[in-house]
Amino acid sequence: MEFMSKRDRLILTAVSQAGPAGVELTSLFTSLSPFLTRESVMKGVEELLLKDLIKINNLGQGEIRYVASKQVRDAMINLDIAKLRVVEYIKELNAKKDEILKIQDKNQQVEELKKVVSEGLLTISSGILSLLNSMPELTIPEYIEAIQPLAEILEKLYKVVEKPYTKEETEAIIKIIEKYRGEKDSKLLKEILEKAQSPQK
Repeated sequence: MEFMSKRDRLILTAVSQAGPAGVELTSLFTSLSPFLTRESVMKGVEELLLKDLIKINNLGQGEIRYVASKQVRDAMINLDIAKLRVVEYIKELNAKKDEILKIQDKNQQVEELKKVVSEGLLTISSGILSLLNSMPELTIPEYIEAIQPLAEILEKLYKVVEKPYTKEETEAIIKIIEKYRGEKDSKLLKEILEKAQSPQK
């Protein structure tokens, strides 16, 4: 699967947000002017028309509107729902943050943090899965861009609660490193891991 270009995603988003009534070309130029030139918008619209992702609605008397296909608009509905779930999770995360920090027992604090992180990862992954059947070439890159700040926060939190690799996982990782980086780097990684896991004197 090949993701759509940022230009095409911007155009489809702008046109689909106008709903079934569509949008005039001058309004489209105005809304996209901070991101795209008029020439780029025109070229993109022409290509999307050929792909049947945008349709022309001629209302007569020179009024022409561009309308996103139903497939595109349905995909954008699913995208917005996935984003909404992320927003709701962020609200919950903000509400729980102070409560977790107040917990005196460190083990309990880590357990509560694990629950919050797991819920966040589940929210993100379920969002991606829900978009796999909704024009993923359009919706998934848009979704990933939208959740980037949250993903960075969860990555930092995950490092706090991450379980250590099992012996089998460590051996598998070393083999992967050896496959792509060579024996020298894999041996170096093995030594580093052995030192990190050995008891400190």
